[in-house]
Amino acid sequence: MNENRERLIVSTNPVKLRIESNPYVIFLGRSFIPVVDVYDIRMKREYYLPIGAQSISLPMKNWFELEGQLVNIEFWINKESELRTSKYEVSLA
Repeated sequence: MNENRERLIVSTNPVKLRIESNPYVIFLGRSFIPVVDVYDIRMKREYYLPIGAQSISLPMKNWFELEGQLVNIEFWINKESELRTSKYEVSLA
């Protein structure tokens, strides 16, 4: 993990990201969670993105199966609503 990266907080506003690492785990809160390093293309900033939610991990699994890797894949991500438990909407860019 790059120590300079902050956690990306996803809202209802779509963000275009590029994956910059393979999945790895970090200790966040009180447990280990899977994350990937991402680059926000518009803001030109580096973040890490938790990918444990099924609405994120299942599309990423499909991309990995199609491409053989996740690094350099560009995608859009946002939340369906402002509710904390709302699903993520993820699509290739």
